[in-house]
Amino acid sequence: MHTLLALLSLAATCFAQIDLTCAATNLFCIESRVRADQALLELPNFVTYPIQHDPFYATPANLSSAKPGQILKLEVNTNVTAYDIPPGQALSRFMYASVDNFGAIVPATASILWPFTPKSFNGSNSYPLVAWAHGTSGIDRQCAVSNMRNLQYDFRSVFTLASVGYAVVIADYVGLGSDHFFNYLAYKLHANDVVYSVAAAQSVFSELSASWASFGHSEGGGVAWAIGERQAFAPIPGFLGTIAAAPPPFPIANVAPVGTSVFTAFLSFTISHLYGLNLSTIFNPAPLQALQFVQSIGGCNDAGYSAFTTFTADQIYSNTSWPLSQAAVNFARDYSVGGRALGGPMLIIQGSNDTVVGTVGATVGFNNTCTAQGNNVSIEYVSVIG
Repeated sequence: MHTLLALLSLAATCFAQIDLTCAATNLFCIESRVRADQALLELPNFVTYPIQHDPFYATPANLSSAKPGQILKLEVNTNVTAYDIPPGQALSRFMYASVDNFGAIVPATASILWPFTPKSFNGSNSYPLVAWAHGTSGIDRQCAVSNMRNLQYDFRSVFTLASVGYAVVIADYVGLGSDHFFNYLAYKLHANDVVYSVAAAQSVFSELSASWASFGHSEGGGVAWAIGERQAFAPIPGFLGTIAAAPPPFPIANVAPVGTSVFTAFLSFTISHLYGLNLSTIFNPAPLQALQFVQSIGGCNDAGYSAFTTFTADQIYSNTSWPLSQAAVNFARDYSVGGRALGGPMLIIQGSNDTVVGTVGATVGFNNTCTAQGNNVSIEYVSVIG
C-alpha cells in the first residue's frame, strides 16, 4: 500500500510538471506520462501489482503432462476482499492447459463469477454457463482480467450476467496472467482458450450446466465469432450459440497508411512474434521504445494510450504502409473471421456510432458468413442506433 501511495503521489506531481504534449522524440517525457497514467488509472484497479507477486499465476511443474482443458490449479473460494464485485456474488480462479499456435500445451488462467442464485431453465438447479470473451485489456500478463478489481467490465456485462443468475467463466487468454507471450487479436488462439476454460470449469464444478453460450465484446467479439467457427470443425458438447458485440472480424486491415490507434501498435507485436515483422523497420525509435516501456512496467490500455496520445501516424511510424507487408497480410489471412461455416447460431451486435470498431467490418463479415453458411445456422445482425 505504501508503494501505491508513493506512485499516486508521483503521478500527481508528474501531471503538474510534465508536458502532456511530449515531442515524439522525447522518450523521457513519454515515459513520465506513461507512468503517471498507469499510477492514476491502472494501479488502483489491480488486485496485485506486479502480478508475479501472486503465486496463483506461477506456472506449475505439472504443465508438460497436462491435456487441453485440464485443471492445473484451483482456487474454489477466492478471497474477494481486494475485488469490487457486488454483494452476493462469489469468485473462483483456476489455471488450466490450453494450446499455442503450434499446438503445444501452454498455461492459461481464468475466473468464474458466481451468482447468488442460479437462473432456472425448465426447472434445472444447475448454474447456466456463459463464457465471456473480454475486449482489449493490454498486452502484458499484468493485464489479466482476473487481476482487475472490477473484472474489467463490471456492470457493463459480467456483473449484470451474474446478477440475473448466470455463472460467468472469464478466460484471461494465454499470456494475460500466465507467463507466456500474449498473441493479441489472434482470435483462433483465444477461442481455444475460452473453449478449454469451459471444459476445465465443468470438470471441477458439477453444478455448472452442460450447455453453454459464448459472449464477447470488441476483441472478445472477434473471439466469440471464432468460437462459432471452431464449433463447425472441432465441436464441444453443449454449445448453444455465440454473441459477438462490436466485433472487428478483420484484426488488421491491409490498407495504408496506418492510423494512430495504440491497438494497431499492440497488434504489431503479435505479428512480429508470429510472422517475423521487424518492428525496428516500421516504428520510429522513441515510440517503439515507449511501447516496449509500457510492456516492461506491466502497463495496460491506459498506459498504452498515453504513449501515443498526441502523435500523428508519421511521428509513430517510419513506415506507415506496414499493414501491406507480407507478415501483416499473412496474419490477416490466418486470423480474421467471417466467410466460414458456423457450428451454432450467432448474434452480432454493433453500435451505429462506434468510433473504435466501425460498422463496415461487421457488416461485411456478416454478409460473407451468411453466404458461406447457407440456411443451416441462424445468423442475426442487430444495429444499435447511436
